[in-house]
Amino acid sequence: MSVKKELIVYPDDRINIPSTDVRKFDETLFEVIDMMKEVMEENGAEGLAAIQTGYPYNIVLVKEADGSILELINPRILKSEGLVSKTEKTLYYPDIEIEIPRYETIKLIYEDRFGKQHHMEASGDLARIIQRKIDYTFGGTFLSKVSKERREAVEKALAKNGLVPEVELCPTTSKRVYFLSVSDKILFFMFLTLFAKLFDASEETLSTLYTFDKIGVPLVIVLMIGYFVFGRWEAKKYSSCTSCQIGNMLGSMAKRIVAAAAIGVGAYFVLGS
Repeated sequence: MSVKKELIVYPDDRINIPSTDVRKFDETLFEVIDMMKEVMEENGAEGLAAIQTGYPYNIVLVKEADGSILELINPRILKSEGLVSKTEKTLYYPDIEIEIPRYETIKLIYEDRFGKQHHMEASGDLARIIQRKIDYTFGGTFLSKVSKERREAVEKALAKNGLVPEVELCPTTSKRVYFLSVSDKILFFMFLTLFAKLFDASEETLSTLYTFDKIGVPLVIVLMIGYFVFGRWEAKKYSSCTSCQIGNMLGSMAKRIVAAAAIGVGAYFVLGS
């Protein structure tokens, strides 16, 4: 793997990609860490997360008081105490400073570049830098810590300087409606089976229809799970997707799952008895 050296800055939205834990402690990891150190040195940074260089790995580097670089692989904060607000700035947002509340003291575990686990306690500026960089590993920046109004004000100020993020608009039609369409058709035919006895259907036909209903109920549930998973993928892909809200999708899912359950119970008494 050839490691490319770069620094992601606003409005590059790759910064929003959640980082994955490091599983292989090999030469590629060493190269990424060394590259991150070069980026820190060139930009006078106090800390850096791997995603800031385009690599979605759970790696955080911070500069200690003596100038050495602390390598935190897969860091996890276990305990935090004492909120303190202080002005912060970051390489991702050029020329932006904002007051952010952070914990004064934190306890965390992490692994070194060889995979050995460590515990540590940090306080003051070191704790603040670690927290800020860990935010990046979860797909967030320090603007995630402020109100929506404050965040929009900062983004508006950046836009005036010609820094405008690209917005991938949500399509007017979504492929996830296919999940709803198929499930609706299944539910419609399941509903019709409840009236089979009115037409003097044979026992064999009733048995076949009951089997169809028994298969239809879990099939609708599977389709609704697929609908939700696909919808959440769209919500992440399209930043302006209002129809991808969880509430909208859960409502659509609930109606069809309840309908399937009700028809299934009806089929048990009408066809299965």
